[in-house]
Amino acid sequence: MIHRLRFALALLLTAAGAAEHAPLLTVFGQRKLALTLPAGFTLDQAPEVSRGLTAVRLSGPKDAMNLQLFFVPDPTGGELARSARARKEFLVREFQAYVGSSTEQAMQFEEFDERNGSAGTYCAFTDSALLGKPQLPPNEFLHVTVGLRAWPDGCALFKLFSHDLISAEYRALLAVMRDGLELKPLTPLK
Repeated sequence: MIHRLRFALALLLTAAGAAEHAPLLTVFGQRKLALTLPAGFTLDQAPEVSRGLTAVRLSGPKDAMNLQLFFVPDPTGGELARSARARKEFLVREFQAYVGSSTEQAMQFEEFDERNGSAGTYCAFTDSALLGKPQLPPNEFLHVTVGLRAWPDGCALFKLFSHDLISAEYRALLAVMRDGLELKPLTPLK
């Protein structure tokens, strides 16, 4: 029991001290978004591509895991922020290809709590071809967690590549999607 309490306390202390800083990104063409960057991770931002797409990548120490984020205008007119069903259907369309090669053979959805007008859904896959291998090839990961965080005017699609689903680093990156994204209000024109 004491070991469990110590472990839980260590996790809480790690999470509490994990936020290094929150850089501002331009997303959805004009909006500003603060992204909490966990300690020990680096942020690479790709140039904005057509139709308001912004892509960023958070890389962990020694590239042991990474989080790829794609910020896009909401193609459903705000339905992704309002409806868990709409988010799940969207994720099925976007990430169905992972199901066939996974040990799960299905999408087992989890929900992020709603925060500041945004909601989110995600699921994790284990690569059946890599399961049980003592050494993984470079740049290949045993797990991919996919999902989205949606606001009325846009969403952040994500892929979190990792070797486990329980480490402090994995939890820190999942926390970015859970509560580490803050969409700033539009600044009125003067």
